[in-house]
Amino acid sequence: MLRIWLIAFLLPLAAIDVSAQSSAPPSVAPISSDQWAAKHFSPPVPINEVEAEYSDEARLKHINGLCLVSMIVDAQGNPQNARIIHCTDSSFEENSLVAVKKYQFKPATTQEGKPFPALISVEINYHLTKSPFGNNSNKKHIDRELSMPIRAGFISQRDGDSLPDSQGVYPFTRSVTGPRVLKLSDKGYGRLAFPHEGNSVCDVVLTISVKGKASDPQVTHCERPELEGPAVESLLKSEYKPGWVLGKEVPMRASVHLEYGEAQGTPITPVK
Repeated sequence: MLRIWLIAFLLPLAAIDVSAQSSAPPSVAPISSDQWAAKHFSPPVPINEVEAEYSDEARLKHINGLCLVSMIVDAQGNPQNARIIHCTDSSFEENSLVAVKKYQFKPATTQEGKPFPALISVEINYHLTKSPFGNNSNKKHIDRELSMPIRAGFISQRDGDSLPDSQGVYPFTRSVTGPRVLKLSDKGYGRLAFPHEGNSVCDVVLTISVKGKASDPQVTHCERPELEGPAVESLLKSEYKPGWVLGKEVPMRASVHLEYGEAQGTPITPVK
């Protein structure tokens, strides 16, 4: 059976399964996430069960996955305006939307017990095989098996001198061949980036040795502070092809662009 995790903003996670019911339009504006704790609202509670189905494409790929879907639960407990925030693979998107539109909830309520529409996110687990570790460790087991859609690539300086510094380390400019990401080792960056809107971009300057090892990280930009540590650790543990100057491998200092999901804006080299 698929496991579903209801995320009600600042409130604890609660495991549920999906189910089917009809929808009705919300009558008033939804309550935003930053108002939950301050006003002591009770979140929506699921009251039925239905499974989200694997797509044929996902079965052919034989992959596990996660989808995070945002929706409004109206004052009658019906889901409205469901949309995908992230899926670890696009093959899970359609069936996730089909499933969440069939949910039925006990609606969110005020301290006085009055129902109101609430904005929530639901995390759907797709898992083809049972965990050998039992229910308590099932989620951790699934996380280890997931392949997160993460992209990383080095960005050259637009201008600048291509001469090495006093340690013999070259800068990555357009006049040299820069390092490449051969294998990204995700050390928690993907799982932390997954619940957030957007691509959770981080830019980190690294020195890549002639053996393809990363060192001396310097974070120059990260959209969320909590992503800095996992981003740096992931990049330090990854494998690289060193840069080249005049046909020779050399140590090189360069900025690597890391992001979750599809690349937007500046083109980057996808992780292989």
